[in-house]
Amino acid sequence: MGVMLDGAWNGVVFTTPTAIDIATIEDAIVNRLSSQINSIEIAHYPDRPETWRLTHRVGAALVMYKGAQYGDLLDTAAIIQERKLEFEIAVMMRDLGWAVGGDPSGPSPGAYAIIEAIRTALTGYRIAGCRQLYPVREKFIKRDKQGGVWTYASTFALSTVAVEASRTEGFPLFTKGIALEEGGQTSITLGAVAYTFNSSMQVQLPQGNVFAVSIVRPGGAALIQGTDYSVDRASGIVTALPGGAISAGETVQIAYTYAEEVIATTGQSEPTN
Repeated sequence: MGVMLDGAWNGVVFTTPTAIDIATIEDAIVNRLSSQINSIEIAHYPDRPETWRLTHRVGAALVMYKGAQYGDLLDTAAIIQERKLEFEIAVMMRDLGWAVGGDPSGPSPGAYAIIEAIRTALTGYRIAGCRQLYPVREKFIKRDKQGGVWTYASTFALSTVAVEASRTEGFPLFTKGIALEEGGQTSITLGAVAYTFNSSMQVQLPQGNVFAVSIVRPGGAALIQGTDYSVDRASGIVTALPGGAISAGETVQIAYTYAEEVIATTGQSEPTN
């Protein structure tokens, strides 16, 4: 059955999906916190923390990758392991959230309130390709006596799968493919026509996807497929077999039936009959 494309087919370049890596996960955590908490600054931990300063009037939460643990091998044919990654959110707040004799929430969002907000935002949050985030620990880090900034650390973890990189096999690139119609839905039968075997002991028939090939010598003797000749059905090539009755340069009568085929090559398609 023939296929006609709307335009030339130039092939498709397959790009593997982006792997779940550290940067992808950390970016998703930052975006999640930014969408849920708007009272403080949310950012990645700076490359040069010694030059970073808290400029937000309330506080900030900085996200940083802390490390990973790898589980046992899960497969004998490839390296596949569970990978548990931990991310730490450094919470730096100007107010602790508890004034003597006052409300625990304080006059503005304090460290306690933001720690709870972070826990709520990230607990159960699922990043594509990973299991849900869950809290691991919270701890007090320090209080800057000069700036009066309280610093806490909230650690969250998630699990994903670590798989060895795929290897590029030395398979040849696609250059040509032939789709053959089967079942005789488009079959056309041609009567006997004279063909001459070339020096390579072959005859190229005008069509491909051939079957029911019969060959008769000039004297009327029928030749036997598999003994005197073979047929490449897809390409329509008839080849004389060594030890058979056909000789180079001999002219014979060939009758056959063919059906439609589609030849797809790099950069185009060729519907043929």
